[in-house]
Amino acid sequence: MRRILLSLVLVASACSASGGEDPPDTGSGPSQPSATVTAPVPATTTTTVADRWHLAWQPTALVEDFADDLGAIPGVDTVSMVRVGDAGIVETAGADGTVIDQPSGGFVIPVEVHAFGASHAEFIPIDQRDAFVSLADDEIILGSTSATLRRLDVGATITFAGNFVATVAGIVDDEYVGDAEIVTTREDPGVFGAFLDKYAVFRFDGERSQLEEAVGLMAGEPVTVRAWGEVLVFRHGDSVRSQAAFKARFGEFTIRPTGGGFEQGATWRNENLITETIPLLGSVTCHREFVEMLRLAMQALEEQGRGDVIRRSAFRGCWNARFIAGRQAVSHHSFGAAADINFFESLDGPFSPTDPDLLVALYTAGMTSGHIWVNPDPGHFEWFDG
Repeated sequence: MRRILLSLVLVASACSASGGEDPPDTGSGPSQPSATVTAPVPATTTTTVADRWHLAWQPTALVEDFADDLGAIPGVDTVSMVRVGDAGIVETAGADGTVIDQPSGGFVIPVEVHAFGASHAEFIPIDQRDAFVSLADDEIILGSTSATLRRLDVGATITFAGNFVATVAGIVDDEYVGDAEIVTTREDPGVFGAFLDKYAVFRFDGERSQLEEAVGLMAGEPVTVRAWGEVLVFRHGDSVRSQAAFKARFGEFTIRPTGGGFEQGATWRNENLITETIPLLGSVTCHREFVEMLRLAMQALEEQGRGDVIRRSAFRGCWNARFIAGRQAVSHHSFGAAADINFFESLDGPFSPTDPDLLVALYTAGMTSGHIWVNPDPGHFEWFDG
């Protein structure tokens, strides 16, 4: 994967952005046109069943009538609209009633919830479809990573903030539910929290160029289209990793909402955050494993004689426990696995956050760059691979 990312840095230095992230998660950085690389990600799974599967999204949220307009395009059928929201878990218990997780003191476990309609069953493999088809309002499905994190199996129960209790009716491979932690088919997913129409999965039989031309005429923000096999995870915002992936890589923490923000659980902070001095950037407070990624990248720049590409005063930090602006989703800065380097610096200046040597060093260390996002965030770098 990194080899592909690196080659794109070197051969596409004049390309414009075509990644796609949740746009509010941009720190306080400006939205500017991309000056360098687009970095699509290869999928890890292939299947003939999914040959015609496609996905479409708009950066903020899908506009009204998106499904109808998409379904009217020649060659498109079986459109599944997916709503995405955030919730807090206050208790989990095994099928026998044994409590497994129970945060205290007003803390909750933040989770990402995807709400699917009945039509999405056609995008679930037959051997995993039964629970999805028959899912009741008081039942949920777990993505496979979420089930591992939760240490739960079918028959377990999860109590959410607001005292809504749901039974785990099944577990589905992450790739078929967009890396969702919690899956519901409720028509009123508001029992979990606030939701936005984020992406649509659909079948398409025709020329890709004709599909992209047609979605280019749809209302609202530009539409990004992906086919199965083009991206690491079949969901919106494929230039960043999901919350489930960050948890699997860097651990899971609890939060206690406080006004517009939250307090992060002390146990995770004490076990994972460290403050160290690394070359070029100086003192950093990050997840201990992300510190090593930054160190690797900065040492590579020094060894190449390119330490002059970094302006230390434009390093705006790493760990910052907060929500994504305008949402209740946890920012990746909260994991201490994102860093703002050469922030606010000019793209064509001596400390450009899109300097090819800087990008190569950071990509090699396992990061992605915010400048490739649909709403670009030059200078924002976060974990992606490795």
